[in-house]
Amino acid sequence: MSNTHRSISHNRRTAQHQKKVQQSNRLLVAALVLILGGLSVIIWMSMQTAVPTETTNTYGAPALAQQGGTVTDFTIGSLDNGQISLADYEGEVIIMNFWATWCPPCRAEMPGLNRFYETYKDEGLVVLAVNEEESAEQVRPFIEANAFTFPVLLDTEGGVAQQYSTRSFPTTFIIDRQGVIQHVQTGEITEAELEKIVLPLLQ
Repeated sequence: MSNTHRSISHNRRTAQHQKKVQQSNRLLVAALVLILGGLSVIIWMSMQTAVPTETTNTYGAPALAQQGGTVTDFTIGSLDNGQISLADYEGEVIIMNFWATWCPPCRAEMPGLNRFYETYKDEGLVVLAVNEEESAEQVRPFIEANAFTFPVLLDTEGGVAQQYSTRSFPTTFIIDRQGVIQHVQTGEITEAELEKIVLPLLQ
């Protein structure tokens, strides 16, 4: 075989080898792209699963009905036949108390809540007594007999209690001026506990 033929044959083999190498590289790159794409999808899906869906309140913060979380707004009827929204009290310290007339601990803590409200309402404190699933006719005699002066809200369908994951009564949420829940208490709350928790928030 002549040198010319050998050179042509060698060049052809070299070209074929280079073509195979290029094809292998393309396949490797494509496989890496698919793998990385799959990993990205898995990571994205896991993040979506881990992060709960958040609603926003009138204060523009995520709504988490737990200590350190923030409040969600609502509007329901009141005992005086008006409509009350939580947002009406933005900028005040709020004691939101879920209760019912048939609940002995609720009835027991009400006088203390009312005294505390009367003492500090001029300093930016409001007590919202959210009655659960009773009618105005059931609630009014109890409120009037005890001369309670705080606003009484009627959660007749239980929607607000569900919104705040309240499963037993009484349950009290103490909310600061920025709408952050500073304390959640299930069971009777005393005036001494209110002083310890609420007074620093009023300063």
